[in-house]
Amino acid sequence: MQAADALRIHVASSADPDPWSAVEELRAQRLAAGLPPTPRAALFFCDGLYPLQDLADALSSRFDCPLTGCISGSQIGPQGFRPGGISLLSLDGDGLDMRIHLIEPILDPGPAVQRITAELAAWPPAAGRRQFGLLLVDGLHQGEERLAHALYHGLGDVPFIGGSASDDMRFEHTPVYFGGRFRSNVAVFAVFETAHAFLPFRVQNFQPRVGRLVITEADPERRLVIQINGLPAAEAYAEALGLPESALEARVLEAHPLLVRVGQEHVVRAIQRVTRSRALLCMSAVDAGVVAAVGDAQPPLAALERSFEEVRQRLGAPALVLGCDCTLRRRQAARDNQLDAVGELLAAQRVFGFSTHGEQYNGMHINQSFTAIAVSAR
Repeated sequence: MQAADALRIHVASSADPDPWSAVEELRAQRLAAGLPPTPRAALFFCDGLYPLQDLADALSSRFDCPLTGCISGSQIGPQGFRPGGISLLSLDGDGLDMRIHLIEPILDPGPAVQRITAELAAWPPAAGRRQFGLLLVDGLHQGEERLAHALYHGLGDVPFIGGSASDDMRFEHTPVYFGGRFRSNVAVFAVFETAHAFLPFRVQNFQPRVGRLVITEADPERRLVIQINGLPAAEAYAEALGLPESALEARVLEAHPLLVRVGQEHVVRAIQRVTRSRALLCMSAVDAGVVAAVGDAQPPLAALERSFEEVRQRLGAPALVLGCDCTLRRRQAARDNQLDAVGELLAAQRVFGFSTHGEQYNGMHINQSFTAIAVSAR
């Protein structure tokens, strides 16, 4: 078998607001490309404003194969960023296989992780093939930290990335599709097997300011930073920015998240809002005793270009990049008048993915990042 010849990938999309018509359009695009009606496996991202049970019924009736996906504020594909509608990645041939596993409930992932681990051990990859994972999570149950940690330590040598389903920062309803319907309070872990080389990577575009912010009181379960350097968190944070607390509006918070060092790198802890009690409500857990820094946003396009250049040097031109990109990154790119340029770059690198409420990278749940796995054409 020549692996490069066996990797067959097709992306279809529809902006039709009627779910049955949209799914028929996806199917018609496959047929027009000379592909059979039903792929080997498929992955989709869609607008949460669809009547979701109707969409689930249409998808399950027209794509009788391993299938998963979730809602998203925006999709990423050959047209760059796509607000609204639905996009579907279909896999044909034997170059890339996908199996999907349900994790329910999110806050108690242990039993499901044990089951997944046992199933992977019972069905090891064929000779010359390796596995990686994609985690899709209902983004409203604040269990991603526990889930990512459990998967990372349970699976051993299976790298994975992931994203929390998003409704474009409305924080109302972010279900994930499994088994013919959209479900809340669940995650889906898709395991891919391939003989092609692949490379997990992540991108963030913030530089830490000089100065130490010691988290002196926090509530990680509620993702609250209550005190910094012994002061109300909002006061200490505003002081580090040289601003009054009254200036801590959404645009400022998005441009200056907290950065926490993990190993030799910083990871982002986005700040959703300031609470009435002057705490910082974050989008990932922050523990008391952690030393953080204020981040300053850098142009997102330059950071992506550097990362994809490194991917090409290490892997060659990718045939596919599965990507999870924070909604806040897309908003920053729009404010910087770089949204079209970022979308064009992602499309040129063959990214298929979605805008998220948070990202996972192996055992970490992070924010305002792009997490991805690039799959080589050879």
